[in-house]
Amino acid sequence: MTEKIGVENLLIGMFITELDRPWLDTPFLFQGFLIETEEQIADLRRYCQYVLVDPLRSIGWEPGQDTPEHQEALRRLAILDRENQNALPPLPLALAERASGPFSRNLNRYADRAQLEQELPRAKEIQYQAEQAVEQLFEDLQQHGTTDFDRAHEVVDSMVESIISNPDALALLSRVKRVSTYVYARSVSVAINMLLFGRHLGFPRDHLHQLGAAGLLLDVGTAKVPPEILNKYGQLTADEYAAIQRHVPLGLEMLRESKGISDKLLNIVACHHEREDGSGYPHRLRGVEISVPGKMAAIVDCYDALTSERPYARSYSPYEALQHLYNWRQHLFHSELVEQFIQSLGIYPVGSLVELNSGEVAVVLAHNRVRRLKPRVLAILDADKKPYGAPILLDLLTLPKLVGDQPYEIVRALEHGMYGIDPRDYYL
Repeated sequence: MTEKIGVENLLIGMFITELDRPWLDTPFLFQGFLIETEEQIADLRRYCQYVLVDPLRSIGWEPGQDTPEHQEALRRLAILDRENQNALPPLPLALAERASGPFSRNLNRYADRAQLEQELPRAKEIQYQAEQAVEQLFEDLQQHGTTDFDRAHEVVDSMVESIISNPDALALLSRVKRVSTYVYARSVSVAINMLLFGRHLGFPRDHLHQLGAAGLLLDVGTAKVPPEILNKYGQLTADEYAAIQRHVPLGLEMLRESKGISDKLLNIVACHHEREDGSGYPHRLRGVEISVPGKMAAIVDCYDALTSERPYARSYSPYEALQHLYNWRQHLFHSELVEQFIQSLGIYPVGSLVELNSGEVAVVLAHNRVRRLKPRVLAILDADKKPYGAPILLDLLTLPKLVGDQPYEIVRALEHGMYGIDPRDYYL
């Protein structure tokens, strides 16, 4: 059981398991480390209001060693909980169906043109072509400081067509980020999720194209950041973290010299690390100072970072990542846009591992657009958590089979890797 500790009450020897904000907004590259120096405490106080501490993995500290100062800190944390909703409760299921506010007034309503099974082969080829285009783009920028974006524009057009045809195909594939091509695969994944978000909001095709193109380019500035900093294990120094933050202006500088880059696209890249409360970078913009596409990029980039596998950072399940985004809405991210992003992916995003009320374990394959809580799933473990000889495809919306007198339902999302399962093994 972890304990929430205010940063003013931190001690050397405490083991930190969670921060109150995305790790990518701090010099701490992974959540799960032992406080060993006063400098670490100072950095935690600079970036966070509270952290979660694991007493069992802490050294020389255990809960219950309260002082009057500690009690006062706990009282302040209770106030923060009420004001900022800092706990991580289950996501409200109503989010899957709810539509309200200005961002729910869809400009276009896109109807699926193909089934998942029909679109998946084309989507695989598009994903491959996109990664190849991004790899070439990064190499051009590293070697020449400029690039021709024409090929990437062609790939983005194909991505837009696939997302409009059936968004679940590329959404499934976005869960795969091969380690050997991590930067390129993550760029494509961000682009896919930007397109999913824009499709959900009903953006017209030209706007979708801008969102997808920006997604490919958010992190091009990392091509000019020393690899030893990008791949460092452990806490970044102040200079190293400043170098990481410089990837935004470095990327903008290169893109301004490149062919086929619009001012709107540059604005999205410029804003993807800005935060609603002014705590982001590079310009510490706040609220209305950040464009709507920039706010969307900030949400998508954070979600993708949380769900990505890195040697130094734990990978969250899609459901866990959405919980964190929901918790950080208002002070870090635009509240309604966070809710709309959750609706665009569904409470249980495609590729998620879930447990049904039958006890079976399944992978979410595709959403039913009318009832987001009733997706199509692939059952891979039976009620006793034993593997099926062959996975069973279930449509929770139309499935006639009942569990007792109740229809099939998802009762909970499962953590990444639970029961030793990698959901991607079942749809690739």
